Amino acid sequence: MRITRIEFAGQTGIFAIAKRPHEAKQIEVEILQPNKEGIHWVKADDEDELFSMAAFLQQVLDGYEDTMEEAACYYNVLMSISDIGI
Repeated sequence: MRITRIEFAGQTGIFAIAKRPHEAKQIEVEILQPNKEGIHWVKADDEDELFSMAAFLQQVLDGYEDTMEEAACYYNVLMSISDIGI
């Protein structure tokens, strides 16, 4: 089994979609907010970049900056489409 897409739902009207096509070296993370969108790319084999993205997702989706524990929850999900630990 291979996971290629993850959808996150945050506070009202804010979503994120993480995608990784077959054999891509980067994970595309699209942030969807009312009247605003953005796309970010993260190297699929870079733990630091993945954790930074996880912390960013936690802030945007939850609406506040919290502890590393909450960011770690997002990181663990992103790991399922990364090259780390494979």
